[in-house]
Amino acid sequence: MNRIPPLRVFFRPGIGGIVPDAWILEPGMPSDARPVVLVHGLYRNVEEMVRLLQGRAEDTRRTLILPHFDKAHWPRYQRAACDQRADWAMLTLLRALRSEGRIGQGPVDLSGFSGGAQFAHRFAWLYPDAVGRLCLAAPGWWTFPDAELPWPYGMGDRAGDGAGDAAGKGAVEGFWLRANLPRFFDREIVVRVGTDDTQRDENLRKGNAIDAQQGGNRALRAQRWVAHAAQAARAAGVTPDISFGVLQGCGHNLADCVRRGRLDRDLVAAPACAGDCAQCAIHDRAITFTPAEGLCA
Repeated sequence: MNRIPPLRVFFRPGIGGIVPDAWILEPGMPSDARPVVLVHGLYRNVEEMVRLLQGRAEDTRRTLILPHFDKAHWPRYQRAACDQRADWAMLTLLRALRSEGRIGQGPVDLSGFSGGAQFAHRFAWLYPDAVGRLCLAAPGWWTFPDAELPWPYGMGDRAGDGAGDAAGKGAVEGFWLRANLPRFFDREIVVRVGTDDTQRDENLRKGNAIDAQQGGNRALRAQRWVAHAAQAARAAGVTPDISFGVLQGCGHNLADCVRRGRLDRDLVAAPACAGDCAQCAIHDRAITFTPAEGLCA
């Protein structure tokens, strides 16, 4: 009986300010599915993510890439098109992995938790051809498909959020987002948030304007973004493929969301199968549903 080689986990050093460090999880017998890039939150707990997702990499036989946007070089990586251009750093990392033969030339699936989900939806919107499936788990705040709102709150040209952005600085990003809107929504988008992710902690962006626009907590903000996104996709002529689900009994903690809410099944989806099989039954994604009105109030 042939034994499947063990999962290989290794660290790939980057170049400060140019390409991030990354942890790579390579199954001994990889599937043909796209590799999955998983982006960390503000605490940059990449090694914890590696531990939490090793089993999922083995089960699905998918290659996982976990970049580390260190605080010294990418302090505001969540915006993707930030001053330090975390989006360019991600593109550079993917080019390097392709040149090394670790991943193919096609798009990657992209998943993120908390600040990583902020990065993921903005990156996929700016570079829709680079990303396949998109999974967004519990971001603190969102870019909305609204041309009347300034980047990064919306896809307008204006900038000026009280954090040092000069007026007009977001013109290029706003143009890209508006131009890419139909292609951004032409993909599977999975949005997840914990039922108990309602705390206004120190990392949540707050203020009268953003609270009025997006809601007072992560759970409500995710729900509002999904509703706006589905409406914007239809207006752009795209039938939305957006799945919104809540993780019962989970707050804003990745380990808890994985162990209690089975978030790993959403972050790393099982490879597609041509028909019913035992493997599909084992690795079926968590059932999703739209919560009743008022759940996230």
